[in-house]
Amino acid sequence: MEFELRHRFPVSAARAYAELFSEPFEVESAARSRIDRQVLEDRTEGGRRVRRVRVRPEQTFPAPVAKVIGQDRFNYVMEETHDISNTRMDWVVVPDAMADKLTVKGSWGLVGSGDTCERIVRIEIRVRIPLIGGKIEQQIGAELKAGYEQAAVFAQQWLQEHA
Repeated sequence: MEFELRHRFPVSAARAYAELFSEPFEVESAARSRIDRQVLEDRTEGGRRVRRVRVRPEQTFPAPVAKVIGQDRFNYVMEETHDISNTRMDWVVVPDAMADKLTVKGSWGLVGSGDTCERIVRIEIRVRIPLIGGKIEQQIGAELKAGYEQAAVFAQQWLQEHA
């Protein structure tokens, strides 16, 4: 399953990038999303920022999915590679369970147009489990879409207040 999401922000791409990857924004965003996050690595080298963030959401899987996966939550490490000058991030999710059967990855970029910009998020989800893989892909996709839509509303509000 692959999909794309787009969100318009009321500031330049550079300003949106700086704010949306600031620690104050990320702390507040995680609290609103009901996730526990822990930065494991954060370094910048030659215009590239590399981050690894452990994520533990409060939300649990339905019992049948939890039984197949072997855990009741989708705990993972998000590995990010940022191209700072192009306001772009590529990411991959490394799940705590079934990493050989699950691929979740994507990109997050900002395209500027004066003092506004558009965030373009591209996501790919692959679940290689016979019979139920497609259903799990749909559930993960629906949760990611809903999460990004809620996060976009908060990001727009934050940017209006902090830019």
